[in-house]
Amino acid sequence: MKIPPLDVAEVVVAFGIDAGYLPHAAVVLTSLIDNARGARFRFLIVHDGILIDQRADLERCAPGQRFEWLEITDSRVLNMEGRRHVSRAAYHRLALPDLAPADVSRVVYLDADVVVIGDIRELWTQELGECAIGGVYDVGIDSEAFAKHFGLPPKRLAYFNSGILLLDLAKIRQSNEFSQVLDLLETRFDELDQIDQDALNIVFWGRWKHLDPLWNVQRRMLMQEGRPCFAEKSEMANGRRPKIIHFTEHNKPWSIDGYHPYIWKYYHYLRRTPYWEAINKLGETNFKKSIRRRIKTTLIWALLKP
Repeated sequence: MKIPPLDVAEVVVAFGIDAGYLPHAAVVLTSLIDNARGARFRFLIVHDGILIDQRADLERCAPGQRFEWLEITDSRVLNMEGRRHVSRAAYHRLALPDLAPADVSRVVYLDADVVVIGDIRELWTQELGECAIGGVYDVGIDSEAFAKHFGLPPKRLAYFNSGILLLDLAKIRQSNEFSQVLDLLETRFDELDQIDQDALNIVFWGRWKHLDPLWNVQRRMLMQEGRPCFAEKSEMANGRRPKIIHFTEHNKPWSIDGYHPYIWKYYHYLRRTPYWEAINKLGETNFKKSIRRRIKTTLIWALLKP
């Protein structure tokens, strides 16, 4: 993997969130800054009406860094509904080509249910070639069945997870392909089980750059739980320390019954935010539960290769 120079001028990182996900976005900010010492960041926060005082709480987690709050006005995005564990805020990323400042041509997009353990500058400097999107395949989706349903050329591991993306906004703006994604959401919503992620995959099928799975280590890469996983062990990040832990699916670290092999990584960074008490109360975290999580995560982490 290309090791970035420490003098990367600025890394542009975008989030699409609502007020409910501010505490978790704070964890992401805190973790990525902690693991990219000396980096300069420009954070683009796509939102649907987060209040000024709430914004200040998030900005306190990244002192000295640049924030730009981009409020959505596109009714197509604002009127969409969520489904199951997919928040309506997931659609906010689709507004990035229009809302991001004109001088921003590349963005790392992150969902707010991740913890960044690697140096994000390594991801920022990845080559995309002719592709407009770089991502990691979603191991919980049968890409061949997906392709058959939507009349696409079948291929294994050809479906990407949209929670961590490297976006060439210049190419996306030129092609206007995010508008095609929105068109699919309006016309075929009921067919799209994973909603905008499905629509993104249809539009960019076969035209996205495969990134190292360490940049998006998903729950099913670590825990089978009786659910299908469509990648072999050799195709995943087994035995290696994730660069980004993605708490996919409904069982989040802040859930009352939340469990994950790396759950303490979330709480380790949560402690450095203004939201520690509120989230522990939400998840009904007691002293015993906290200690048990910390010990398990520490032991598991120690067995992984850097």
